[in-house]
Amino acid sequence: MPSTVTDALRALILEAQDGSVRAFELLIASHLPRVRRFARAFAASDADVDDLAQEALVKVYRSLRSFRFQSAFETWLYTVVRNAFYDATRSRAGRERSREEPLEQDHIRAPSNAESADEGLMRAQERDRLWRALRALPEEFRTAVVLFDVEGHTYEEVAAIEGVPVGTVKSRLSRGRAQLKVLLAGGQGPGAPADEHPAGTSSRDISSHAARSGK
Repeated sequence: MPSTVTDALRALILEAQDGSVRAFELLIASHLPRVRRFARAFAASDADVDDLAQEALVKVYRSLRSFRFQSAFETWLYTVVRNAFYDATRSRAGRERSREEPLEQDHIRAPSNAESADEGLMRAQERDRLWRALRALPEEFRTAVVLFDVEGHTYEEVAAIEGVPVGTVKSRLSRGRAQLKVLLAGGQGPGAPADEHPAGTSSRDISSHAARSGK
């Protein structure tokens, strides 16, 4: 099977596998914003996002020697990151989450002529509500929604990251969107029946909402 890695990327990976921190930093630089957004769906709170993303990247660095050039590097990277997030979630199981999520003040843009401070605050609150709802989804649904709707991966890419058939990804995505709509509408949450959605809300609404709010 031919390599799916370009010569330049191969050279950078080999250098990072030999222990070059600089090469590793260059290798993952373009992925950092996406890894952080992905982490936000699994962190206990917004305050923990950077720590969780850092833990995942440490795991990527330590696992880099296991990468095989017959695979797509991005698929391998997000598989390792996803597994790190799953491990972190499971290690928190049974612990109470006693603190409320603070609003991320650095993400509230300064008001412009066309926007009031109240509008900026409302947008930040809407974004935070979305991510709280995403965190309430089962892991496999959460991963499908974030990777596909927020990060823009294809069905095939999500299937490769998850190690499941494309049909399973589509099913998880559909069920995840349905549960997310219930949560955003103040419904019963992940256990609610799939037909309990607010009227007039489509899967496209949820995916575009997630994409706008996740940046």
